[in-house]
Amino acid sequence: MRIRRIDIENFRGIKSASWRLPADRRFFVLIGPGDSTKTTVLSAIERALHDRAGLNVLDTDFHGARVDEPIRIRVAIDDLPDELIAMDAFGGFLAGIDDKGELSHDPTDDSQRCVVVEFLVEGDLEPVWQSYRPPVNGMGEEEPHPIRARHRAQMTAYRIDDRVDAHLRWSRTSSLGKLTSNREDTRATLTKASRAARDAAAEAVTDELKALAKDVQKQVQSIGTTDFSDLKPGLDVSLTNTQGNLALFEGDVPLTNFGLGTRRLTGAATQQLANEGTTALLVDEVEYGLEPHRLVHLLRHLRKEGTFSQVFVTTHSPTALLHLEPDELVMVRSAGGVTELKPLDHPASLRPLLKSCPEAFLARCVVINEGKTEYGVVLEHLDDWDHGTNPQLVPSAALGVVAIEGNGGTGSAGQAKQFRGVGYDVVLFIDSDDRAANDMVREVEALGGTVIQWTGGHSIETAVCAQLDEAGLNAFIQAGLEVADDEAAAKQSFADNLGANGAPHTAKGADPLDVATWGAAGVDLAKARTVVGMTAKMKGWFKRVDKGRRLGRFILDTAALQTGDVKTKIDDLKAAIYARPESPAAEEPADDTTDACDIQGSALDGEPVTPPIAPSAGRQPADPREGPGDA
Repeated sequence: MRIRRIDIENFRGIKSASWRLPADRRFFVLIGPGDSTKTTVLSAIERALHDRAGLNVLDTDFHGARVDEPIRIRVAIDDLPDELIAMDAFGGFLAGIDDKGELSHDPTDDSQRCVVVEFLVEGDLEPVWQSYRPPVNGMGEEEPHPIRARHRAQMTAYRIDDRVDAHLRWSRTSSLGKLTSNREDTRATLTKASRAARDAAAEAVTDELKALAKDVQKQVQSIGTTDFSDLKPGLDVSLTNTQGNLALFEGDVPLTNFGLGTRRLTGAATQQLANEGTTALLVDEVEYGLEPHRLVHLLRHLRKEGTFSQVFVTTHSPTALLHLEPDELVMVRSAGGVTELKPLDHPASLRPLLKSCPEAFLARCVVINEGKTEYGVVLEHLDDWDHGTNPQLVPSAALGVVAIEGNGGTGSAGQAKQFRGVGYDVVLFIDSDDRAANDMVREVEALGGTVIQWTGGHSIETAVCAQLDEAGLNAFIQAGLEVADDEAAAKQSFADNLGANGAPHTAKGADPLDVATWGAAGVDLAKARTVVGMTAKMKGWFKRVDKGRRLGRFILDTAALQTGDVKTKIDDLKAAIYARPESPAAEEPADDTTDACDIQGSALDGEPVTPPIAPSAGRQPADPREGPGDA
């Protein structure tokens, strides 16, 4: 089974979305800032491939809670098993899908056979699963066919989240229950063991279930969960479900007592065993509950061929991105209710960026700084702005803004071009004293990036000094000394370097560290500004992030810098950082239920800018022969 295309309409934070998945990829990592609807995409897949007859849908599952517009989710699946291609399953309503993800009414020489599962919910909140095929030559829609739960069960998607405890015990719908029912002669032993367990607990567990628990133990250890030594069935007296009181234990401790990370990994392991690589795995916030080393091991395991047919992961973890490749990432953005899923398909150029600043890939807007000095200055200003007294200013983190240290003039401009080229909002904070970098700045602006650049061939140090009087220059020098590694030694070094760049020497009755004495020695204020600024730049007085922060604080606290070019550029920087994106659709909150798929969501109003999903011919009633046991 392989998902090739997903179309979503009016579901939670998504007014419309269409994602075509390449046939040669099976591992997808969805990244993006908060409220970009990453989780909603996973929920949509889960709903469409839900393998049981019952499903609880709420008004808040509709986009904007407007129940007059139906929820419609279509998932196109190819690489179908033979039993589903048979005429009594999907053989009568197979569609075609080509390499670009375009659908056709029938399979053709240039397309693969696929079935399009449509999940439809109207105002009565009764979900329907039915087939969909595009019309032929503009003709009307054909009558859709109901898709039975037993057929959906062969195309299911399993989701790992904080409800995983249900899969750590034997029940009709859990992965352990499914794994047991798939083993020859073990279904009866499950019933027998469950009954006996109520009387004699662990002593009554059958040999077959004990052997199965050992198989699970091996799989759990291979996926990197923990070093279990005595995994076995046992009676969990904390469970009240009469069909699910037989659970996995490690020794005398039920796995439901273990940490969330261990429970999630164990759930994935049992699901992999139960479906033998034929199901899609959905993992929301893959890092949740895991230490970095277990996270890395899990990602390595999930990327292996044969573990699951496909894996869909969301993450907010820079650690995860450090161990992934750019072509495994899908950038998710939402604006006005329209969700866009864009693969990052430039692995050669993006790989160094991904390894050096993975946190930037998780942002909406990347502030790329000239170097360490500017990075420190921006961090100090962000702290001041984010925690200021303006109640109208939303913190930069809430806007999905991440500042990163650049790689010098042309290096930073090159990074800005790369991030902007794949769709990130970019703010480039850069000097103007490098002609090659200045040429690249125009390219960044042509791509739609925002550039904050000092005028007149200035660096940040020279731009600041250009506005200071003698007392201000002395305070600037003192700020540099304060953050020197050895202040006593730095005084001599600063004096020597200032003298080498034109400051008067003591022989002329001047103190190189006191600009107020320079005028009498023939160095006017204009030259003094140049000497101090150039020396600070050349000798890297503030060229470390913590030192850059000190310069940032100097800018914030110095009255002379609250006007002029410094004030203008800092204000421009602030405006660019806090520019609000289009209102995104809100992500749904976490689900705290166990088996019912009734996660509530919320959304902001918005109008679609892409064509909506064409409605199918009509709603088909659920198969009356199907009940809960049909899954």
